[in-house]
Amino acid sequence: MARDEGRGASEERLQRETFVLGIEHHAEIASTNNRALELCADVDLPVPFLVSADHQTAGRGRGANRWWSSDGALLFSVIVDAAEYGLPESRWPQISLTVGAAVCQTLQTLVGSTIAVGLKWPNDVWLNGRKAAGILVEIPATRRGRLVIGVGLNVNNSFEAAPPELLTLATSMRDETGIESDRYEVLVRLLRQLDEDLRSLAASDHSLTVRWQRFCVLRDRTVSLDNGQQPITGRCLGIAADGALRLQTAAGEQRLYGGTVNRIS
Repeated sequence: MARDEGRGASEERLQRETFVLGIEHHAEIASTNNRALELCADVDLPVPFLVSADHQTAGRGRGANRWWSSDGALLFSVIVDAAEYGLPESRWPQISLTVGAAVCQTLQTLVGSTIAVGLKWPNDVWLNGRKAAGILVEIPATRRGRLVIGVGLNVNNSFEAAPPELLTLATSMRDETGIESDRYEVLVRLLRQLDEDLRSLAASDHSLTVRWQRFCVLRDRTVSLDNGQQPITGRCLGIAADGALRLQTAAGEQRLYGGTVNRIS
């Protein structure tokens, strides 16, 4: 699909004010992450490279999850080179949380302190207790060392027209504030924060892990986690410095590095 040439001014601003070196925009695409994974094979691709879209027909989440969105959402994937950030593979599992912290920090700045912003381990962001953003980090098979960071953030879309099962589960910036935001301004701020936080992760900056804890919505709540083997239930003690979810279970504290939290009480 060809790039949207009518967005020249906005693309120039993104390249001038953020770390992005190349951009490809689509009015509609199946998945920005899928397209980014394809582009990773191009050795001459200017990285970091941004793939954005106005609408996705097959947006993906973790596992079999799908990302639902109506017009007005911010949908993008950015290709980064882990080596340029000094990120060893041992740190890659912490990237989803780092991206989530960047989204949380950006949203808190934009929506103010009266709206609760939270990070649901490992890759969702909440506004007032409902999902407003999802994150999907993938490793391309074609070019080891490049990473694809996908973000779907509900900005100006409304959930009035969402499927019934989503009405109590998801929300948007507009639904919570009643104000329409400049999506380019949101994107610029988010990309700047993401660049800063990836560098913090590489530098083992303690303030980043403090932010994971501050935004964690599961802390002190009883959760059930499915890790593909058997459900694990316990009281959440927060997020460890290495990105693990800490659960106090009947068998003692357990640290979990993967899985899906499917019940919270």
